[in-house]
Amino acid sequence: MHCQEPVSVPSALNGIPILPSKTDPEISTFDFPHYIFFNPDIVIAGKTNLPAERHQCLLFIPGTQPTGTKGGKGPSKFFEEAANLGYHVIKLTYPNDVAAAEACNKIRNPRSFEQFRMALIIGGSFNNPFKDITITRADSIENRLIKLLLYLKQARPQEHWEQFLNEDGSIKWESIAVAGQSQGGGHAALIAVKHRVARVICSGAPKDYNHILKKPAAWYHEVSATPKDRFFAFNHDQDGMGDCTPEEQRENLRALGLEKLGAPADVDTEKPPYHHTRILTTNYPGGKLASKEAHTTFLNPKNADVFRIVWDYVLTEPTK
Repeated sequence: MHCQEPVSVPSALNGIPILPSKTDPEISTFDFPHYIFFNPDIVIAGKTNLPAERHQCLLFIPGTQPTGTKGGKGPSKFFEEAANLGYHVIKLTYPNDVAAAEACNKIRNPRSFEQFRMALIIGGSFNNPFKDITITRADSIENRLIKLLLYLKQARPQEHWEQFLNEDGSIKWESIAVAGQSQGGGHAALIAVKHRVARVICSGAPKDYNHILKKPAAWYHEVSATPKDRFFAFNHDQDGMGDCTPEEQRENLRALGLEKLGAPADVDTEKPPYHHTRILTTNYPGGKLASKEAHTTFLNPKNADVFRIVWDYVLTEPTK
């Protein structure tokens, strides 16, 4: 007798894939799955022996991916940890094959990084001698998030994804914790400058440093809609990706105003709550590292046991 192989059903904690075009037929590029994560025992069953539902969505924006790269689930262990702390989690797919540094840091325009990022966030065009991009509103980060939440509202009503939208269908930003790696961390920080969000988590970011002007991007100095107390940045001492040295990275964070909330904490030698600072650093595992490996250290699933306590800090540290 022939036994049929069991069908593998995606777990809510391990990531459920949803194609962007399934949420909006006008999405025409980067039609690789978004992933959603949540803990059903918290979100649906409300079990009292577990952390309470936070009523916040952790929106994760990944970094630059070469053309044709599908991206996958991303830092899934980090997402599982967030879900077990009561978050709904979305890993969003969006047009991300052009690096911000490639497009912006060799032109004499202090607002180039902001203009580039806003084209991706809300849709629009960015033109310069090095790189031109045009992103339709349908393909923008904002539209992809809105259409995914509307889709989930209809397809998965027990999970209450609609709580992250206003009645008019716009994003309820103050219920969104925006996180990102590399270029995605820069998008997360700029979104938080433009909108009041629940918190911001930047890993290997933000790296917007203009080498022609020899200074951080202008948008760091804008009045922020989100209190700076809600920003968290984690960077590796040997991370020089994004054409941004560790010292330039520190200059960016000073421009953003995060050093006013406390000196950086070295998580290799200090324990939570890291004197409640918003700037966290590591040199893990010690010794010489390639910049690319250092760049992804914090969220690398193989380092989960090392950095889980830091993940918990950036996900739950009280903010104003």
